[in-house]
Amino acid sequence: MRSLLFSLGKLYRQPFATCLTLLMIAIALALPASLFVLLNNLQAVTQKWDSAGQITLFLNINSDEKVIKSLQERIQEHVEIQSVDFVSSDQALLELTNRSELDHLLDGLEDNPLPPALILTPASNNNLHNLIERFKSFDHVEQVHLDMQWLQRLQAITDICRKVISVIAILLAVSVLLVVGNSIRLDIQNRYEEIEVTKLIGATNRYIRRPFLYGGLWYGLLGGLLALVLVFVVLLVIKSPAQHLIGLYQSNFKLLFPSLQQSLAMLLASISLGLIGSWLAVGQHINKIEPS
Repeated sequence: MRSLLFSLGKLYRQPFATCLTLLMIAIALALPASLFVLLNNLQAVTQKWDSAGQITLFLNINSDEKVIKSLQERIQEHVEIQSVDFVSSDQALLELTNRSELDHLLDGLEDNPLPPALILTPASNNNLHNLIERFKSFDHVEQVHLDMQWLQRLQAITDICRKVISVIAILLAVSVLLVVGNSIRLDIQNRYEEIEVTKLIGATNRYIRRPFLYGGLWYGLLGGLLALVLVFVVLLVIKSPAQHLIGLYQSNFKLLFPSLQQSLAMLLASISLGLIGSWLAVGQHINKIEPS
């Protein structure tokens, strides 16, 4: 306990160097942590949209009511389809008129150019592509559109982003090791003569190594706490514009902050990096110091 408090006091007596080291550690940890949190928020939003996947069958514009009803009954027999809704050409034109600012142009059309359509709600999002290929072969079906295609592309992009962030996190974790290791190395050099004298009176390498390892622990703990503060600051800064953006899509999703478990995991990772960095530095330099 005495060595633990002594190592903390040593950091306190060097405020500029300590603050600089802690800031470098915090930024290196906060950057990938913030990216991971933002990516988790994005995936949470898209998961809420997964159930909104629909398949739209655009029918031949000349299809009569009897053909459409027969096709609708045929599709409803598929267990993969939960419901089938029919949208007539007139309904489609009316909806387009209400949603767009081109009503003055649409009113001037002599004929309705929009085809009738069937809106299919799948029972699940599995095997959608197989369903699409099957429906394309149906008579009177001109085109099949999957409303989830853009969402699937977005999910593929987020998977790539997660891997890129993981690589960035590994590289920055190595930088934390180097920062802590270099700080401990400088501390060992500054106390070179003290270590020599301590060894002369019989101190073991294990005894000498302990306060430096505690120093790495403090670097990791304090740097992790500062990184956690930076992550929360970033989220608070973007909270208002993010909520505004999400509101434009008529969603009540709330921005997710790091949970207690995620925060503790981040602190544990930071402490581990601090201890490993100090252990590598101490193991390399303490054994080389021998009384002359």
